Amino acid sequence: MQAMLIADDLTGACDAGAQFAGRGPVPVFVAPASPGSEWNIAVVDTESRDLAPEEASGRIRAAVTQVGGRLAGRLLFKKIDSTLRGPVTAELEAMLDASGRRAALVCPALPGQHRTVVDGVLLVNGAPVHASPIGKDPAFFGSTSNLAEIIGRGAKRPVRHVALDRVRGDHDGLVRALCEARDEIFVADASTDDDLDRLAESARRARDLVLVGSAGLAHAVAAAHGQAAATGRMPEGRAWLIVAGSRHPVTRSQIDRLEQAGVRGVRLTDGPDPDVGPLVEQIKAGYPAFIATSDAYVAPAGVERAIAVRLAGLAANVLGRSLPDLLVATGGDTAIEVLRAIGAHWIELHGAPSIGLGLGVAVVDSTTRFPLLTKAGGFGAPDLFPSLLGSGT
Repeated sequence: MQAMLIADDLTGACDAGAQFAGRGPVPVFVAPASPGSEWNIAVVDTESRDLAPEEASGRIRAAVTQVGGRLAGRLLFKKIDSTLRGPVTAELEAMLDASGRRAALVCPALPGQHRTVVDGVLLVNGAPVHASPIGKDPAFFGSTSNLAEIIGRGAKRPVRHVALDRVRGDHDGLVRALCEARDEIFVADASTDDDLDRLAESARRARDLVLVGSAGLAHAVAAAHGQAAATGRMPEGRAWLIVAGSRHPVTRSQIDRLEQAGVRGVRLTDGPDPDVGPLVEQIKAGYPAFIATSDAYVAPAGVERAIAVRLAGLAANVLGRSLPDLLVATGGDTAIEVLRAIGAHWIELHGAPSIGLGLGVAVVDSTTRFPLLTKAGGFGAPDLFPSLLGSGT
């Protein structure tokens, strides 16, 4: 199998790319860096989720153009946020134009994280996405949860809804529709992993599509092509450095639960940077430690990246003075800034311990590689980190 995935942020690039690591490592490059011809499967992160549509389109076009003729015959997958944050339509149209693919199949559903599409409506925990906390996110571009309406805004191609009964019903009919599609965008319902499997199997028989979705569809597509990854083996040591920049309530609760389990850490405030010396000693002694933002720290809008840079600088300080068994980066902004701070050139993904996670190594040079786990801010149970730490013993 040969495949190219293009994502709009780093944690998404990792959680989708990790699904394809069943037969070997999958590399993740941050644009303008691009994979060489030696990789059968690769991921490019364009870092475009927070950009204006025109600028995001430009990055997609550049990424596709840079790969050029090597896209011929490859499966082409556009990783998007499961709640449709970011300029999704602009990126999709740019990807269709730049690649010359004839149509697209879109389904952002991620049932394992309670994101589903039913009757054309994107739901989060059973509620329309625009009525959930996601609706207040600056990166969410809609006042509706109707998938066809959201994708249709700014689309140059007609958008067709594929209802759940069609996904679960006439398989051959759906395959024919996908095979015959020209300059169309299909948006599909899916409320279970089985629904995603049906979509992936239909798309496998319909060549020359752009597949568009979250890690849920990525997993189904990888499985349909016999490429599905194992969960990935967690490190045996417990000297982890967990860097949690996401201010999502899910991540907040995960750090709180970690602290309640006795793991020591420091929290970033609007004051001077905290002393990370105690964390260095913790890691040297074989114990985990964390760096996070303070619950009381309410940062002004628009400075999320600056916070991520500060967190990444603290992490690089710790890494320069100790050797953790695993570096964990939570939140897309945090993950990319940590990667930059340690001078990593790319990531090699080995598997996904659970949906929303990407396990592998950050490659600095031929002799320096950091074991790495990435996690999107809104994913995982409250006891995720203590559970993962327990699985590594």
